[in-house]
Amino acid sequence: MAIKSNRQFRSHVIVWFLLVAGLVLTITGYSIYRSAEVYLVDKFLHRQIMQAETTAAFIDGSIHRTFNSAKSMKSKAYTRYNSALLKSMKADDFNSFIYTVNITKSGDKINYGVIPDISEDINDQSLFFSGSKLVTSERFNQLLTEFHQSKQTSKTVFLKDITNVQKYISFASIFDSRNDVAGVVIVEVSNRQVSSIKGKLLESMLVTISFLFISLLVASIFFARKITGPFEQLTDAIERLIKNDFNFNLSLSGFGGFTYLAKQFNLMLLKLQVSRNELVSTNKAYSRFVPHQVLKLISPTGIKNTSLGDCVEKDMTILFCDIRGFTSLSESMSPSENFAFINRYLKIMVPVINKYGGTIDKYMGDGIMALFPNSADHALQAAVGMMETLEKYNEKLINRNLPTVKIGLGLHTGKMMLGTVGTSSRMDVTVISDTVNAAARIEALTKTFKTPILISEELRIRLEHFDKTNLRFIATCLVQGKSKPVTLYEVFSQDVISIRKEKLENQNVMITAWQHYKKGNTDQALNLYQRLMEKSPSDRALLALIEVVQRGRL
Repeated sequence: MAIKSNRQFRSHVIVWFLLVAGLVLTITGYSIYRSAEVYLVDKFLHRQIMQAETTAAFIDGSIHRTFNSAKSMKSKAYTRYNSALLKSMKADDFNSFIYTVNITKSGDKINYGVIPDISEDINDQSLFFSGSKLVTSERFNQLLTEFHQSKQTSKTVFLKDITNVQKYISFASIFDSRNDVAGVVIVEVSNRQVSSIKGKLLESMLVTISFLFISLLVASIFFARKITGPFEQLTDAIERLIKNDFNFNLSLSGFGGFTYLAKQFNLMLLKLQVSRNELVSTNKAYSRFVPHQVLKLISPTGIKNTSLGDCVEKDMTILFCDIRGFTSLSESMSPSENFAFINRYLKIMVPVINKYGGTIDKYMGDGIMALFPNSADHALQAAVGMMETLEKYNEKLINRNLPTVKIGLGLHTGKMMLGTVGTSSRMDVTVISDTVNAAARIEALTKTFKTPILISEELRIRLEHFDKTNLRFIATCLVQGKSKPVTLYEVFSQDVISIRKEKLENQNVMITAWQHYKKGNTDQALNLYQRLMEKSPSDRALLALIEVVQRGRL
């Protein structure tokens, strides 16, 4: 099976090498052919129009205009011009046919001019030639007229004559002493000449590519055995590494000229064995203390590539959670009981945060600071989930006649700077932002407003899936770290249906009452809050708002 696999591997190498090489050769050859073809055609057209312009430059337009009758064609001047055109035709590589036509001074009449080897008198006709035979073509007459009217000095067109022969035709104006157009030099070349050049070019390219492909075929077969053998052994070795098998060495005898590669691989195996054992033990020890998820935000390539001062700016939601009255609780417990209590509490809370994509930034005694880099909805769902989990936990405490636990949660969203601080020997990950201070202050205000969960306006507007009817306006106030007031909302999705209904019905009046308070109309605000309190006596937030308005603390 191994021998068969190796042969297949070698065959695949040869096939893929030939396919890639053939594709590269084909694309390259085609590109070269197209470029050469364009170059040759452009060169051909350029030479043709240059021939027409050069011939026109040596013709005296005033004398040429006299060649418009059979009598004038018997003159010495006509014979000289006719001879010059014939010599130009013979000297041309493209076997072009050159002749001229006259244009009257008024410019509305085209007459026969100088045609090599033709002695007939042709008047009032547009001219087109096929070989040495004179024929007429309406399309040619139209093109010649258009060229004259366009005031151009030279031009090249592609045309089929009346015998269906394809030709390249170049026009060049002949000027008299007054710089008026006296005639036109016309150069014709059959498209067969250009097609012949293209054919020879294609034939040459095909022969060259075929030779190169055959050479590559021979070379690929020769080198396949030399190259694929060592790599086949490396492939087997890598498969063993994937299976976590490090207890082997490559045989140097089977690598030939690649012996150095085998030695380096064996050295790598040894180092991998040592490093792997060290990594396993180190990761087990440090994973319990290192905030891996936070570090991934700062350095996605891993903890080993994290340096002092590495930082990243990210838009995230931050959650602060704190136990109510923990000081009084801790006074009734011994130090070991305190730690046991906090760890039991964290054991039920942290999984909820992790469930919704949150990352614990730090534990602050009985408090938790968590980051949610992905979604504001996830952060709020985690907060509600923590309250639900705590409710079940408290039921167990009640059954054991133990005091229940109450918490407050504050959430805020904004840009934060995550980075490493400290020294090269002792680093820590921290978050620097006024968003953090604002979130901590919002969590503290849950005590003031007697609400379990408070969120900011910035978080509320980012919610996409959370039911916003489970939110209600509480207050707008200044918090530490913010120059502008922060609008706070209570989350009451965990309340029973009847209380939720009351809170929704009271929302508009609460907003109006707070507006009165901010405008200085304390009596009107108190009156509205008290009316709501009579309607909903169990709403502790209303009582807290009445106390705030009476004391004018916010």
